[in-house]
Amino acid sequence: MWIKEFLNNRKYRVMANGVMSDEQNVISGVPQGTVLASIFFIIMISDIDKNLKNSIVRLFADDTRVSAKIRSKEDMELLQSDLEAIYGWAEENLMEFNENKFEKLSHGETDGVEEGIYKTRTGKEIKSKKTVKDLGVWTGEDASFEEHIEYLVQSSKVRTGMLLTKFNTREPDLMIKMFNSYVRSKLEYCSLVWNPWRKEEIDKIERVQKNFTSKIEGMEKLNYHQRLKRLRMYSMERRERYLIINAWQQIEKEKENILKLETGNNGDPEEGKMGRRRCIKSRAIPTTLSGGDRTVVHNSTARQMERLFNALPYKLQTVSGVKTETFKRKLDEWLSTIPDTPKIDDYGASVGVSSNSLVVQGRSRLN
Repeated sequence: MWIKEFLNNRKYRVMANGVMSDEQNVISGVPQGTVLASIFFIIMISDIDKNLKNSIVRLFADDTRVSAKIRSKEDMELLQSDLEAIYGWAEENLMEFNENKFEKLSHGETDGVEEGIYKTRTGKEIKSKKTVKDLGVWTGEDASFEEHIEYLVQSSKVRTGMLLTKFNTREPDLMIKMFNSYVRSKLEYCSLVWNPWRKEEIDKIERVQKNFTSKIEGMEKLNYHQRLKRLRMYSMERRERYLIINAWQQIEKEKENILKLETGNNGDPEEGKMGRRRCIKSRAIPTTLSGGDRTVVHNSTARQMERLFNALPYKLQTVSGVKTETFKRKLDEWLSTIPDTPKIDDYGASVGVSSNSLVVQGRSRLN
């Protein structure tokens, strides 16, 4: 831990043009622009949770989240003691938290337990929020993303308006590049987490692309389904593709299996092996959950991945031992054969299936 001690002493040398400077004291932080600044910060903050016994700390750069299950008054006191331990860590390491950015979010309720009051280092109460923004995603206390989706749609409308105002061209290639770079990338950011399941939210997002493509040269007389095919574009609902890819990466150990996805079927040891259909096993929803909570769990990322992966044809489910790019290519080949016809606005009656989700469209193709 010599580096940690080095950082605590706040003494640094800087090399410029092959010459090392004399050692100097740095009052706070690290020299501006140094390549090692981010590494030093990670080292500095890596033991922030060393004295925590009852809570979980999650870090991303300088964002810190502390979480714990609260089932009694004693649990509240334990959480506050862990917060005090973090405040002590900051003082020991000559760091300071911005108390104006402290926020509290509670999920669910426990009978007989009131919402706890927690304090900052200076004794201020940490205010409760209905939604919090974490890494660019707004999450509600009911684990919904309604506010996030509303923000995405409104800000994307502003961006499309600016693009259409600032650029005179309506040439297809340039319009598609602009949309993908400045709008679609925003609408799909972190969609693995917030992918909507309510039809009104799905439609809100789809209309952004639907309206933009109607402004492209040569598309004026085509309906939205025809424009998608002519422009070789996916509907916005095809963000489900990312869920499938990530599920495959997790069960192939290409990425950390953070959702603990498992393949097989009802405990059959043979199921899930190559040469037989490989599905992600279903997990029963606890019967103790209320109707609203059961719906949230049913539409969580893990459950959506399960349904989407299990809707794939046999030849895709059993792809294994290849690079991710190979799986993506095979998946896109299959997607090119699946109708991409959003049931939105006046197009609902013309679509023969109940939804444009790959769970429905893919299975209808198999049948």
